Amino acid sequence: MTISDELERTRAALLALEKSLAALRNRLGPQLDVLRLLDDLSRCTADLERLSQQVRAPRRGELVVIPDGDYDHDFWAEAEQEGLGRTAL
Repeated sequence: MTISDELERTRAALLALEKSLAALRNRLGPQLDVLRLLDDLSRCTADLERLSQQVRAPRRGELVVIPDGDYDHDFWAEAEQEGLGRTAL
């Protein structure tokens, strides 16, 4: 299964949970525990959306922008020069 399939399965599970919780709220009224579960569900849904955006791979033909600017000098602090070993600081 791909990550997209897993994300879609998770979305479907959250949707099913949302329907079940809505039914509980309709039957039991605005009880604290039901409201807390609904609040937890909204956080889970938001977290899943953020996760989906983070793991989304660029599609074929989609350009990935690589900045032209220089890297921070600290980025190369522990790097070794190819063929020369580690440089003295």
